[in-house]
Amino acid sequence: MGNSQRLKRASRGRSEAHSCIQVKAMEYFKKELSSTDINKRLAVPTRFFQLIRPRFKGNHFLDLKVKYKNQKMGLRCCRRKEGTHPKPVLTKGWVEFVRREKLKAGDRIVLEEEDEATAGVEFRIEVQKKPFRLFGKDI
Repeated sequence: MGNSQRLKRASRGRSEAHSCIQVKAMEYFKKELSSTDINKRLAVPTRFFQLIRPRFKGNHFLDLKVKYKNQKMGLRCCRRKEGTHPKPVLTKGWVEFVRREKLKAGDRIVLEEEDEATAGVEFRIEVQKKPFRLFGKDI
C-alpha cells in the first residue's frame, strides 16, 4: 500500500474540522482538447473506461455525476455496443459544458475522483486554459 493510500485511509472517519491531512484526489486522466473534443464529444482514454467498466452493468452507456467548481452536472460515458475496442466517449452534457465554459482546442482538462460521495458526485473536472500569447509572452 502506497503512502497516499495509507494517508487516505488514516484520514477517513475524521471530521473535516479535525483533519489536518490533505490528500490529493486520484487523477483518472488529463487531456489536451482537440477540435473534435470541443465540437462533438470527448474521447476518453481506454484505461479510464477499464476502471469504471463494472459500473456499466452490461449497458453501453453510463451517466456520470460530475462537479466543476461548485456546479453539479451529468455527463454520459458511452462505449461501442460491439467489437473488441470499446472506444469510450463523453457525449450527453459534454458539448454544453464546453460552450458554457468557452473551452477551446489546446485547453486541458483533468478528471479526478471526487471525495464528496455523500453529495452524490463521483468525479471532478478541472480546466486548465491554454495561455494567451501576446508579443511572444504567455498571458
